Amino acid sequence: MYFVNEVHQENYERLMHRYRLTPGKDIQYESSIYIAAYPEIYTEKMYEEDNSPLYAHMRWNEEKEMHIVSSPELTGSTRRMVEVGLSLYNGYPVELDDVFGSITNMELQDVVFQAMKIRARR
Repeated sequence: MYFVNEVHQENYERLMHRYRLTPGKDIQYESSIYIAAYPEIYTEKMYEEDNSPLYAHMRWNEEKEMHIVSSPELTGSTRRMVEVGLSLYNGYPVELDDVFGSITNMELQDVVFQAMKIRARR
């Protein structure tokens, strides 16, 4: 499995342990955990979540009646990665043309593709 560095892999392993998962056991959770473990997305607040750890970067929007990404520490690219991770987890609406227009860094694209492979059981 591709990890950008050791920190990414350690975060992934800690989150998998927190959710009591082994690779391939629950691909929806695992794909979102993989993205959540990316060092620029990862936060200790993730351990407070019962759903995907990516919800640590979300808030409920009354007007839209849905969760939206609301985390000042995220960049435009990492914000899109959170959306992709939630889409892989529960079908959160995301437009891929917008995602790949925002995520131009090859490392980040590799993370998104690896998350998709996890979700597809590849």
